[in-house]
Amino acid sequence: MHDGGFEAVLGGLERAVVAGIGSDGRVLVGIAGAPPVWAETLVALGAAEVGRTAVVGRLDGAPLVLGLLAPPAQGAAAGPAAAVEAVIDGESIVLSGRRQVTLRCGKASVTLTADGRITIRGTEVRSLAEGANRVQGASVQLN
Repeated sequence: MHDGGFEAVLGGLERAVVAGIGSDGRVLVGIAGAPPVWAETLVALGAAEVGRTAVVGRLDGAPLVLGLLAPPAQGAAAGPAAAVEAVIDGESIVLSGRRQVTLRCGKASVTLTADGRITIRGTEVRSLAEGANRVQGASVQLN
């Protein structure tokens, strides 16, 4: 690129705040203090990305989300994205969310909420144990 190089490309990019996610996959973004507008995206975004800072370019004049800015490094000022954590150390994996964490595969999901609720959904749920398989609670309701 000799006609302006990276400066010509990067000069056309803007920061935007992810304000919402549409059911059709489009993203609602707020650019430079203007009212939020719908944009297409090159990256998969979900409710967890609301509040994050995105990089937006233009495609045929319409906004196009190219990606998200990386969260600040540990020890830096914590923004909204700093609340999401994935630690993989070979021994364990920790996934954290301020309000909710959901693991989903097809029709099956496990959801953890900040108030301590755990919801397991699936077409069939099986519990297997080589040792004792205990169910404890203040009350246990079956069906």
